[in-house]
Amino acid sequence: MKKTYFLSLLPLVFSLALNAADFKESLADALAPSGDKYLLFTQGFMPSSQLKKEPSFWDGLISSFSFTDKEEKQKAVAQYIYNMYIIDAAKGLSLPQPMIDTSYTGALDPIYRSDFKNGAEIKNFYYKNLADINAKIAVFFFQKRFLNYNSKDAKILKQQSDYINMLVNTYNRNKAFSYNYGQAALSRQELTSAKKFLLKKYISDNNKNNKDLSVIYEHTDPVKMLDNATRVGGSYSSAKSYTYRPLSQECAACSYSFCKHICNATQNRYSLYKLLRVYEIYAKPSNGLLKNSKGKTVFFSPQGEKYPAWDYHAATLLVFEEENALSFTVVDTLLSEEPISYENWLAFFDKKETFFTITPFIRRETVEKTFVPTDKLPSSYKPHPVRK
Repeated sequence: MKKTYFLSLLPLVFSLALNAADFKESLADALAPSGDKYLLFTQGFMPSSQLKKEPSFWDGLISSFSFTDKEEKQKAVAQYIYNMYIIDAAKGLSLPQPMIDTSYTGALDPIYRSDFKNGAEIKNFYYKNLADINAKIAVFFFQKRFLNYNSKDAKILKQQSDYINMLVNTYNRNKAFSYNYGQAALSRQELTSAKKFLLKKYISDNNKNNKDLSVIYEHTDPVKMLDNATRVGGSYSSAKSYTYRPLSQECAACSYSFCKHICNATQNRYSLYKLLRVYEIYAKPSNGLLKNSKGKTVFFSPQGEKYPAWDYHAATLLVFEEENALSFTVVDTLLSEEPISYENWLAFFDKKETFFTITPFIRRETVEKTFVPTDKLPSSYKPHPVRK
């Protein structure tokens, strides 16, 4: 039997299974024995230290003439909907909600790995490919032995439409695939003392490695570009200039470095560390500058020093499997000397005016090329300006 024929039969198979049962309730019952470990059932990405190479000229040329695999897009949308089902049922969240918030952390993982441009594109794609997407959702449920998904049921289709609308509404508000602030059912599971000790060691090791590195920024001067393009003779000035900042003082670079460090240390050792997810998490303002939880545009270092105003902030979010639940832990050395809970980290920011992108970590050659030893910086490079 061909794979595609098998997939086409799955909705029919599931339409015969528990059609009258409330799907969300039965799914919650099926998840209950696992405790608060719902991300074990979602479609996500385990920590990996594999490096994503920078595309060559020929790779870029070929990709410019190719189209994204339609089936991969179908899979990404199906995974997102499936993830929303799992998280919604596990946490008992009520629908419909207008937008996605941090209660659904992890649901967007497959969307971040796709190349959809915006929420409206996903919505149009979903309705044009509904049958194929539903078939893939059915496969995901079948793989986890959740056998009562019925893609022909009107309530099921309505719930999926709600999930798509939540994604679209959130994108339209934030202009990004993102999460708004939400504290409903956030896990408060503490890390074991052994894992806390281990994280502190990794933070210390990473800080030592970052001490002698800087991150480089490339800037292009449009006036010089125009001048060079129109010049007939004479010398040409470079349209590019470079600035740098110590890696330990740049939140995005520091977060990336720690993600890389912990992935290298824990990859293929899940039974020992139980590290389920590694994310780069960005806090971004809806308007203007980030505001802290007191509504002021002031953040303090762990030593009590005031930071300059921020128009974004980055950290590392780790998800560990503990005995009865998941532990969401943030490593952010600019705000806390020690690892802190996800809930406490979110509280640093204004609830109404901040949104978050929570991206599964991938090592990228394009990023790592910007990390250079400070003593190797050319004299023409200037310190990167800091907003005061």
